[in-house]
Amino acid sequence: MPELLFLVLLLVLIYAWYNGLAHREIAVRISKDACQRRGFQLLDGSVHLSSLSLTRCPSSHRCLRRSYRFAYSSDHVQRSDGVIILKGRATESIVFSSAEGTQAS
Repeated sequence: MPELLFLVLLLVLIYAWYNGLAHREIAVRISKDACQRRGFQLLDGSVHLSSLSLTRCPSSHRCLRRSYRFAYSSDHVQRSDGVIILKGRATESIVFSSAEGTQAS
């Protein structure tokens, strides 16, 4: 019986890790597209999970709200920080913190 419990726990952890990677890739793609539309450069080509919380999705069921940070450059000199928030797999908002104050939701 303990072996079965261990196996189930291991499978749950593997699923959570794989699901997290899939959402991270979605955040990278959306961040890259948003930067390109504004003429910015996504630095490092990556995003970093900064917060995770449980929330209610528009379809009235519970889902995870993930906040990712990314670095970008608007002038190819200075580094600025941005944030993308995913609610489930949908984009809730993208915020660019550059001097221009560009923000998209």
